[in-house]
Amino acid sequence: MHQPKVTDTLRFADLIRPGDVVAWGQACGEPLSLTRQLMAQRHQIGGFGAFIGISLADSADPEHADCVRFRSFCGTGRNGRLAASGKLEILPQHYSQLASVLMRQVDVLMLQVARHPDGGYSLGACCDYVAALVPTARLVIAEVNRQAPVTDARIDALQIDVVVEADYAPAAMTAQPPSPANRRIAAHVASLIDDGATLQFGLGATPDCVAALLLDRKHLGLHGGVLSDAGMALMASGAIDNSRKPIDAGLSVAGTLLGTSQLLAFADGNAAIAMRRISHTHDNATIARLPAFTAINSALEVDLSGQANTESAGGRYLGTIGGAVDFSRGAQASEGGKAILALTATAQRRDGTLFSRIVPHLSGPATVGRGDIGIVVTEHGIADLRGQTLDERRRRLTAIADPAFQDDLIAADQ
Repeated sequence: MHQPKVTDTLRFADLIRPGDVVAWGQACGEPLSLTRQLMAQRHQIGGFGAFIGISLADSADPEHADCVRFRSFCGTGRNGRLAASGKLEILPQHYSQLASVLMRQVDVLMLQVARHPDGGYSLGACCDYVAALVPTARLVIAEVNRQAPVTDARIDALQIDVVVEADYAPAAMTAQPPSPANRRIAAHVASLIDDGATLQFGLGATPDCVAALLLDRKHLGLHGGVLSDAGMALMASGAIDNSRKPIDAGLSVAGTLLGTSQLLAFADGNAAIAMRRISHTHDNATIARLPAFTAINSALEVDLSGQANTESAGGRYLGTIGGAVDFSRGAQASEGGKAILALTATAQRRDGTLFSRIVPHLSGPATVGRGDIGIVVTEHGIADLRGQTLDERRRRLTAIADPAFQDDLIAADQ
């Protein structure tokens, strides 16, 4: 019978072949004792590839690109350093497609897991795409972290080739104070959310602000790619009870934990949280069954026809395709659903000058096409673009742009 090899230290040159692609859990689920050892031993291996998700730690650094070819679906978190230095290759995929693509590319998988009280192991903070890679990777290395949260996503010991013990606080985010603009945006977004809606929160400061304004709502649900502090706050208050969901009733569903150490403690052993694969969290047919599915995501810029760029600005890759289109289409298929893109009306250049994020023409890719756009929100108001002509879209989007740029937008449209 197969039993994983248990060891205190690893010699990665014995495990990873030159040219291999190594992947590991992202965000709060990154196996830091493994990734840091891997980077320290990179010269002994030779050239190899590393697929990284959202990075909260320092294990993937531009200096490591002397041996490692980094690729990712995003420029989020610490990945921004790699992108800014030209050391990050972007895999431009809808998140719903990511696991199926990686199953054909990844040779070695590294996981942070927790011992489950019932025996075996929990995938802890990450299920998303890594669960699909367990049976297809040539080699699975698991860091068993005593401080990792136990969740319902499981992995059998027979699926693990090498086990390394660890005991450290997992990577986590630091809560960022919201700006006045974030608060005004959140008030507009909250006005669109009714009792019984199923919520999906994206990343950024706005979701936490929105959550603070929904504590009086009843029977909300949660289904998305990440469980953040915003979702935790609403679960703790009782506003999210998932009681009206026809599937996953009573369960808050996510693929990844992405938040503070308080979130990780909240998720540990919490039977109301279900960690699921991408094939469930981002599946259009699944989302369509959820009542009033309300997707709350962000964008870097939106043009006057309703196209949204969620990926790059100023020539730098900052964001991701992610689940923006998956959730937008899912919301449109859900009865009473809403796809909301929230962004500040302006941003600041390095020289301190402001520029409008409602623009005549995008400066980067049209991640969300105008056929998938729903509702756009800035601190200046709400532009519901559903069923609207191009002329009406221009009018509504100009109205929620910063007043200082509205005349320029009108002139550019003529």
